[in-house]
Amino acid sequence: LINLIKNSVQALKGRLEAKIQIKSFYNKRGRPTIQVIDNGQGILDDVIDKIFIPFFTTKQSGSGIGLSLSKQIMRLHGGTITAQSKPNEETIFNMTF
Repeated sequence: LINLIKNSVQALKGRLEAKIQIKSFYNKRGRPTIQVIDNGQGILDDVIDKIFIPFFTTKQSGSGIGLSLSKQIMRLHGGTITAQSKPNEETIFNMTF
């Protein structure tokens, strides 16, 4: 969760009316879900499928291990993490337990 929030903060740099939302709810299957939503720069379609691959990064100073580690931690706890994005509009990360 901390990694997702940090990523959102970085995506919002220089953005007027920057916004991060954190929502928690039970999904349609009754599983607890936490969403981290921001209105930052977004993730391009050709990149979004790669963001959970270890050492993949689009950041100059990034290591590319944050999201892959987050996915591994969620998997070890029987959960999932997914992302969807509309560049320059909204990015949503879902953590489902």
